[in-house]
Amino acid sequence: MKNILSLSHDEALDYLMNTKQYCGFELPEYFVFNGVLANVRETIGNKPYTQCVGQVAPDDVDGVNVDVVISKDGKHSIRKLILTNPYLYYFLCRELCNKDAWFALGECFELFSVPTISVSSLPVVPDRKEKFHRAATISNWWKCVEQRTISLSLDYRYMFVTDITNCYSSINPQSIEWALTRKGTQFETDVNRDLARNIQFYLRAMQHGHNVGIPMGSTLFDFIAEIVLGYADLLLYEQLEAQNIVGYEIIRYRDDYRIFCNDKGLLEQISYVLRDVLGSLNFTFNAGKTKITDDIVTGTIKPDKLWDIYNTPVYSKRNSAFDTIQKHLLYILQFSRKFPNGGQLRTMLSNLDEMVKFTLSDDFEDKNGEIIKKDRPFNTMQSLSFGSLEWIDGFEGVVIRRCLTEDVEVLTAIAVQIAVENITVANYALRLVSRMIDSLDDDCEKVKLVSKVYEKLCNQPNTNYHQLWLQNMTYAYEPDLDCFPYDMPLCKVVVGEGIADLWNNSWLKPELVDAQLAASVVDTEVLEKLGPIISFRESQVYNETEYEPNPFEMID
Repeated sequence: MKNILSLSHDEALDYLMNTKQYCGFELPEYFVFNGVLANVRETIGNKPYTQCVGQVAPDDVDGVNVDVVISKDGKHSIRKLILTNPYLYYFLCRELCNKDAWFALGECFELFSVPTISVSSLPVVPDRKEKFHRAATISNWWKCVEQRTISLSLDYRYMFVTDITNCYSSINPQSIEWALTRKGTQFETDVNRDLARNIQFYLRAMQHGHNVGIPMGSTLFDFIAEIVLGYADLLLYEQLEAQNIVGYEIIRYRDDYRIFCNDKGLLEQISYVLRDVLGSLNFTFNAGKTKITDDIVTGTIKPDKLWDIYNTPVYSKRNSAFDTIQKHLLYILQFSRKFPNGGQLRTMLSNLDEMVKFTLSDDFEDKNGEIIKKDRPFNTMQSLSFGSLEWIDGFEGVVIRRCLTEDVEVLTAIAVQIAVENITVANYALRLVSRMIDSLDDDCEKVKLVSKVYEKLCNQPNTNYHQLWLQNMTYAYEPDLDCFPYDMPLCKVVVGEGIADLWNNSWLKPELVDAQLAASVVDTEVLEKLGPIISFRESQVYNETEYEPNPFEMID
């Protein structure tokens, strides 16, 4: 699979100046940033930064970025994703993707690539339209990490597993200069200091002058993190060589390490060297995820996915043994409490949503993929029962009850609780909620229940991300938001408010700023077609047969 380094410097800039790379987390489908990015790129062009900034630096201005504050546990665990100021984003992308800088970065990554460490976390370039959010990245992780690890169980007896605590927020920007100059390695140089300092400059500007950590929320920052982590690979390799340590292999995906060896004592020694290398870069092991195991095959699989496999006789996707939606939802809620924000939750909620959608749809597919109208005779002997759908065994026909027969308010309450406690899958839970509410016959009852969902979620602390998806559901019921007001800046832009304030650009010279720039982040054609059921930009359901650590995992 191609990664970003396979691109030319011009192609890399085009790649980064794209809505999918600019925003690395899922948003409702009517949010598109290509127009904003294209406008900024055309306006700024090759103008030097010093000719664009006004009387005040962005470091000294509040509201430069759009912050999406989330609570991972629905309580006190607060993290922040950002939609970077598009002007600062372009300045940094342009800095990295000029011809000389791109060549220097390629040279560094070539040196960071060492024989005993396999790295598969450089941003990948999809070769086709993705089936679902970050499908190419997820497939890459599955093939290069999970499947490769299982293969290595044939060659090695022991595996050491760890990751870095709060990786992105721990990155010392000074380490970017150490990485680009390859400080302390056999390839040390002075030629990249200006590039490193310019990267540090723009990172500080994006973070109100803070000089620790890097932002989260886009491919750009994933790439910058790889500069530091790649440098750590080189340091680790050279220190192990200096101690004549051989007979090991390492797989790294971002800050996730898997070290393989046939000698347990030697494996511990390697882990100590890794600890010291990471410590010199301000990183520490995540004690809760650090272990040595001789069960490499199952030890490589995410615990939530493995537990789900163990329980397949009870819960088996579309062939679920549950005879009601409520039992299914309660199972998912309990699973989420065992594995909060686990990637497997997306699969579970997607599969349940497909079941409910199938139950309520106008037509369905037979086992050969042929579309069968529900009002048309069904000539195959089949039997299936789930929720409100019945196929009568032994009859040439189909009995369909189009509305859910279970109490939709009860089902909604359970699904909303899943969203409250698991922010990473809130959009999947709310999509299911929106579909179940829409199945009601009484419009007044629909609005009443939607209002209860709104009140429940908006009374939770740090509801930015919930608000984005709630609006996707409530907009069809009350477009002007008199009944469903939102204070999240992106939500205000949807209804034509706060456009000039979305990103604070007062640090730029006035002639460079388009006051209506933020208005283009909302695709009005998509918005006008918006229905009461939440839809995602990708047409296919999320299926985590192949999955990576979830998009929020770097903020653990």
